Amino acid sequence: MECKDAYQCLCAYLDGELDSGKVASVKQHLMSCLACRRELEAQRAVKYLVQEQFLTVTAPDYLKRRVIVELEKADDYRESGVQVLDLIRWGTHVAQLYKTKNELAEVLVPYVERGLEENELCVWVTSEMSQEEAKVALTGGTQHLQEYIDKRQLQLLPYGDWYLQGGYFDIQRVLDSCLKKYQEALSDGYSGLRITGDASWVERSDWSSLMEYEEIINRFVPDYKILAICTYKETEWITDNISDVMNTHRYVISKMGNSQWLRTSAQVQ
Repeated sequence: MECKDAYQCLCAYLDGELDSGKVASVKQHLMSCLACRRELEAQRAVKYLVQEQFLTVTAPDYLKRRVIVELEKADDYRESGVQVLDLIRWGTHVAQLYKTKNELAEVLVPYVERGLEENELCVWVTSEMSQEEAKVALTGGTQHLQEYIDKRQLQLLPYGDWYLQGGYFDIQRVLDSCLKKYQEALSDGYSGLRITGDASWVERSDWSSLMEYEEIINRFVPDYKILAICTYKETEWITDNISDVMNTHRYVISKMGNSQWLRTSAQVQ
């Protein structure tokens, strides 16, 4: 049994819903895989905490049934690593508005670190920060960073190689690249794909195409085990551009003073 197969069985394993043969396969895999054992314990802890709270709550039966349904989907949720986001579901599409490289790193470094810890393939497409700057930022909190890079669980890619192959932005080509990375993640035994890309490279003439791409991503990622954060330098765009970003992402992170703020789009569900 491979990691991707074991991961899909963990929720049912905890609930005692697997046949004896599958249980034996999962147990054998867990004995040899630390990452999957950690994932199992994380899911067990979430289920226990919610169940404990559930027993103390007086609520209508229909609401309790909804809680039970969500409990059964515990393996759909991931630790974002970002304090204002906390737990998010696979298929979540987020934007960050930032003013400085430090603000950019405050969100992306813990986001990528958590993905590495959670056995995900992490892709950081750099623009405002260089690949070397991203690596230095991660070095402060990520143990064994070079090992993650060497085994390609962490991939730091320049924006030109991702968005502008052939010298221009092509929506379908970028979507195909994303799907290819997702398939790579699963075939290599990772839980899914965690990706982030910066839009500092965008020319104003490419803005409408980029927003079309963002709208397609909203329809694309919910069907896959993918988390995506798109980052925009707030000082480079006018109010209408910022509104476009907020209307094409489920969540938008920005910083006001010393605090991160999270806004939810009413147009993206």
